[in-house]
Amino acid sequence: MTFSLSAAPVGRLPIPGWEAFFGRNEQEFHDLWFYVWLVTDGDRTGLIDTGLPIGAADRAALDTANQALDPRCVFQDVRLLPEALDALGVRGEDVDFVLLTQTITYHTGGLLADLLPRATVYAAYAGVREMLCAPPGHPPTEFYFTGPSWSYLRDLAVGGRLVLADGPVEVAPGLTFEPTGGHHPGSAGVRVRCADGLLGLLETAFFARNIDEEIPVGIAEDAAACRRAIKHYRRVCDEVVALHDPGNAARFPITPRHARRPAS
Repeated sequence: MTFSLSAAPVGRLPIPGWEAFFGRNEQEFHDLWFYVWLVTDGDRTGLIDTGLPIGAADRAALDTANQALDPRCVFQDVRLLPEALDALGVRGEDVDFVLLTQTITYHTGGLLADLLPRATVYAAYAGVREMLCAPPGHPPTEFYFTGPSWSYLRDLAVGGRLVLADGPVEVAPGLTFEPTGGHHPGSAGVRVRCADGLLGLLETAFFARNIDEEIPVGIAEDAAACRRAIKHYRRVCDEVVALHDPGNAARFPITPRHARRPAS
């Protein structure tokens, strides 16, 4: 069984190069793009990440935190999950699973019961544990899911639809969710069997350059783990994609085959 992928852009964040490339004193700014990914085999339908917070106050808090690095670090071209679902041609009630490659609100902001009412949600156990048991300094604990998303996580856990992975988990044949750490303990990768081979998506690599030159991200909590994840994915995958690379929308376009399913 093979899957197809489409990337819907949901936000752009300008960042200085030193934030993206470990050990490089680069002052030039680069656009970090955020996406909601559609992954489907024609039967099962899933999302990779859910975009920025729905609430304006939560988005403003992210901008304030980012501006501590540089005043220019503000989210732009924001498109929230309902708009991304429309662009992808998918109804929230048709989403079978959600794979969260980061536990921070810029990846989990659309994780809400009314938007994704029946999905099984996968996240890295280490990211949730860090917030609960070993609060980090970067980012602050307030950015580990929003209040409404935390409430939904409880409902998911009670309903048996929350998978906190501490190792590779097969979501479906040909589709694996895998915590990687590196950027944060909550960072994860996804391995997808596509028509052209095994594709790896890495959150702990911002740009293609991180992968091509095996450079950890500049703000990695664990640079060595970040480098190991990049090397591992380059070894086991036919192609590795940096999750925030600006070219992803062009490489993984939304196509007519991702039409809405008829209402049941």
